[in-house]
Amino acid sequence: MRALWGKAPFQFDLREVPTPTPNVGEVLVRVTGCGICGTDQHFLRAMNHEWTPLGHELAGCVEEVGAGVSRLQSGDSVIIENNSSCNVCDACKNGESRYCRNIWTYMNDQAGIGDYICIPEISLQTYQDLTPPQACAAEPLTVAIDVTLRADIPLNGEVAIWGAGPIGIMACQIAKLRGARRVFLVGSPRDNPRNRFRLELAREFGADVTLSGNENAVDEIKRLTGEGVDRVLVTAPPFAIPDALRACRFGGIVALIGLEEHAGETVKLDINAFHFQKLQLRASHAIPNHYFPIALDMLARGVINPDRLITHVFQLNEFRRAFETANNPDECVGKVVIEP
Repeated sequence: MRALWGKAPFQFDLREVPTPTPNVGEVLVRVTGCGICGTDQHFLRAMNHEWTPLGHELAGCVEEVGAGVSRLQSGDSVIIENNSSCNVCDACKNGESRYCRNIWTYMNDQAGIGDYICIPEISLQTYQDLTPPQACAAEPLTVAIDVTLRADIPLNGEVAIWGAGPIGIMACQIAKLRGARRVFLVGSPRDNPRNRFRLELAREFGADVTLSGNENAVDEIKRLTGEGVDRVLVTAPPFAIPDALRACRFGGIVALIGLEEHAGETVKLDINAFHFQKLQLRASHAIPNHYFPIALDMLARGVINPDRLITHVFQLNEFRRAFETANNPDECVGKVVIEP
């Protein structure tokens, strides 16, 4: 079977590896689709010291079940959790599985962009009424749900979102469902087709006002709201955090999902202003994976339209073109999916 590994700077290795055999409690899944995530591209930009498996936005079909598997059978369509809680540690037993630190993951040694993957039964969720590419939107949607819930949006609250990638775009719609009065989406400068397309797409997903990073976004948000917004979701790299905090009203909350490494991982904050404004900064880091049943239902009912989000589908042997498209500023690209 084939499995795609990568490292910086954008080097790829499509490996031939043995097809795994499921052990007790495990399931062999034939991959039917895998989305390209910003994290994959982050690995290809920053992870230059070792090869890493690529792909974690997975849809598949059950190929074989190991002993002790009772909930699934061959032929079932499934979504794969890339990180699952252990369900036995103190945090899990105390009803706080989102704080589990005994996480199971396949991302260390199995590539989602490949032909097969072997997964514990507990990390699989069945789905219906979606094509595999549509189902691949479920994982990033769970991330968008998580960061939105962390922000605790008040009814009729004003919300700003930094980052016009798929997660930020879907978060616009979720914020509206949570009761936001208006949503402001701040994306990258409108100097290429991809950035312009994503700002337009955000409008379709509920954004009332779209701004770009070179348009004095904070000043415009404050002009339109008076004091600032109640909540900010940061789905962009950490450099956006200072602007996100400045866009808040007194007592505002910022929820963060964006990340970066090396020079981009450190930001400077005016802690006195942060303190006296009674602001909060909350990390989401949506691991372990939660909310897949909600995400799959929202996609199947069209509450979140996967067909508008997923703009390109490639075959596995076209992986270079798939990643080039995902990074091409001249392409009107939302989410890219690879089908083995």
